[in-house]
This record gives sequence, structure tokens and C-alpha cells, in this order.
Amino acid sequence: MTGSVRVMGIETAWQLREADPKQIRRRFSVVQERIVWELRGQPSIQLDDMTQPKQQIMVSRSFGRLTSSPHDLREALRKHAARAGEKLRAQQSVTSAVMVLVRTNAFRQDLPQYRNRVVVTLERPSDDSRELIYAAIQGLRQLWRKGYAYHKAGVMLLDLSPKANRQLTLTETPQTEEEAKRSERLMATVDKLNRELGRGTIQLGLARTGNAWALRAEHRTPRYTTQWEELPAVR
Repeated sequence: MTGSVRVMGIETAWQLREADPKQIRRRFSVVQERIVWELRGQPSIQLDDMTQPKQQIMVSRSFGRLTSSPHDLREALRKHAARAGEKLRAQQSVTSAVMVLVRTNAFRQDLPQYRNRVVVTLERPSDDSRELIYAAIQGLRQLWRKGYAYHKAGVMLLDLSPKANRQLTLTETPQTEEEAKRSERLMATVDKLNRELGRGTIQLGLARTGNAWALRAEHRTPRYTTQWEELPAVR
């Protein structure tokens, strides 16, 4: 207990629960009174609604090691865009633009420094990971500069709107109803398989082994419950 309520002889949460709420409010504040009601099982403190759709979705990660290969950046952005698409569909939204960013390691002052970002506008609002990946690769083509050791890449989905009631624009590229349904069925199947069989079961493009952008996980705790080869051996 805090020192403020200890002056009333309250030392435990149970004693605070049994205290007179009105007296607690007079002696301290309405916040302390609400805590008493919360301890009695009566909701009094409103929490932020975590189910509200996000206005932007960001997926980025530092690389396991520095790389100057455009293939590494392309694979990383492809994975990030696919993950962003999963999050977008989970909240039933669509995006109108994809921001792509790349940067070197600012702490390596012995190396040339470069950081940049670009926004790629989609032909129409979408939640299809294939279109998000295409936009991310288009952005990388604009950002790529030779001669730098890259440390991080990422994507951010912008201009999000609800999928169910979005308004069409005059400049929007038309999409037939059959194309829309085909895209929706495909993405729903991919999400279901990854959700039930594990993330990464279905990928849009297979990443190379030993790539620079993957995390090294050198200090990861052994995965005894999920990896046979990491089970401890008893002799």
C-alpha cells in the first residue's frame, strides 16, 4: 500500500477493499475511491479501447548483420509487407499508400551514412498482401543506393479506412467483383493456414537461408517445448 492510505491503518489490498469508499474519497481522491470499487469487482476505471482500428500499421526490424545486397532488402521488405497485410486484414481495414524506409547504422560512424523513405500510392485501397509487396518493392527501387551497408528496412501502411464502408474515388482503378472475391478468398486462406499451422507456413516468396536481414537470436532461450533438436540430453 502507498503511504497515503497507511495513515488509515490500511496495509493490504483486502483492507483497502473493505474500507469505506466515501471516506477514502474525502481523505484522498476519487481515483483512490475507484480503486476500492475495482477491488470489489465493480468496474470504475475506464481503460483505453485496444480494439479500435489503428490509423497506421508499421512493420520494421533491424538486420542480423549489415548488408549491401539489394536482395536482402527486397526479401526483408517482402516479409514486412506480408506481415503488415495480416495486421491490416485482422482489423478489417484497407490501405491507400505504403511508406517504405531504409537506413544504415547510425552508430557506425566509420561507415557512409544514408537514410531515406518514400510513399507509394496504391491504384486502389487494398488489403491484398501481393499488392502491398509490389508497392514495397517499387519503393525500394527508388530508395536503393549502392555503396551503403544497410541496417534496417520497414514498411508503414498509411491512409487506412474500414473495408466494409469505404468510398470509391474518381481516380480509382476499377476492380471486378470476381477479382475482389478471388483476392479475399486467397488472403483468408493464407491467414487461416498461418494462424492454425504457425506463422510463416505460407509465404509469398521463399527467403534464402543465411540471409543478412534475419535475426541472429544468439541469446535465445532454448525452445524445449517446440524444437526436438533443442531438447536437453541426459546421459
